[in-house]
Formats: sequence, C-alpha cells, structure tokens
Amino acid sequence: MENTVETGKRGRLAEANGGESAKGAEWRNLVADVEDLVKKVANVDDAEIAKIRGKVEDTLAKAKSAAGEGTAALRARTGEASEATDEYVHENPWAAIGIAAAIGIVIGFVAGRR
Repeated sequence: MENTVETGKRGRLAEANGGESAKGAEWRNLVADVEDLVKKVANVDDAEIAKIRGKVEDTLAKAKSAAGEGTAALRARTGEASEATDEYVHENPWAAIGIAAAIGIVIGFVAGRR
C-alpha cells in the first residue's frame, strides 16, 4: 500500500513510507521551489534583485553540498555500526540472543501496559 503526502503549489507527490522520508521529500521540494523562484526572477533587470538572486543561488548550492556531505557521513557511520554489530554477534552469539530477548521482554511489558 502506498502512502503519499501532497506538498507544494504544483501538488508534487512524495512517498512517506516507501524508502523516502517525509523530511527528505520536504527538503527536495524546498530546493525545487527555490530553484523555480530563482529561474522566474532571472529575467528581471533590477540590479538589487540580481544581487539577491546571486546570494540565493550561492546559499542553495552550499546547502545542497552540506546536505550531501551530511548524508554521506551518516551512511559511513551507519555502515561502521552495522559492521561492528555483525562482528559482535558473530563473536558472541549467546550474548546477542540474550540482549535481543531482554529487549523483546521490555517491549512486550511496555506494550502490555497500554
């Protein structure tokens, strides 16, 4: 079943539960809206608007770069954590089973109280 969220003036659809987070979709929509705005004011011959448009383009480029770097760093850290967990489970299978059982009991206890 596909859940969608409608955002933006043009009614873009973004998946909320299919691999793309709502925040990621909102970020892409914001970038698209700012790029559209910059394109629409590109034909205006006012010097002040041209100056502001240049600032917006620079800021948008920096924001895209920072978001990409943050995503890459997060993926690297996630990969490292996954490898460390895999290694721990292979070296200590009974401890991993015990931890998983304890977590399951706690979740069951908390869910049962509601």
